[in-house]
Amino acid sequence: MKKRLIVFTLIILSLTVGFILPAYSLQNKTEIVTVSPNQAAKLIVQKKGDSDFVILDIRTPGEYQAGHIPGAILINFYSDTFVDQINRLDKAKAYLVHCRSGNRSGRSMELFKKLKFNEIYHMSSGIIGWKSEGLALIK
Repeated sequence: MKKRLIVFTLIILSLTVGFILPAYSLQNKTEIVTVSPNQAAKLIVQKKGDSDFVILDIRTPGEYQAGHIPGAILINFYSDTFVDQINRLDKAKAYLVHCRSGNRSGRSMELFKKLKFNEIYHMSSGIIGWKSEGLALIK
């Protein structure tokens, strides 16, 4: 009787762990979607007014001041505090991340994964691609 109870308990425990661990790991998986500038522009229109959507510009302050996407917040990729600033962001929000050409933002994707952000949209061609599509910037 005790042997059956132990076996039954182990089966129940195995099933419970089998259901809980995959669900937990899915909740902590970063979803990264690569988007073109036109897709990014459509996403911005679609998410307008959504406080859980952030446009994140990771260029230098000079690049940002020369022209940026309306509503974008700046966190300088080259800043000594870049990782800390990114880590302080709300990981439950969705972020459209871009730089000048897609190089810096592409390199930052591993950081977003490591820090367990939920949803990241990477504009792979950056502001260069944005401007080549004739999309507006503000100064």
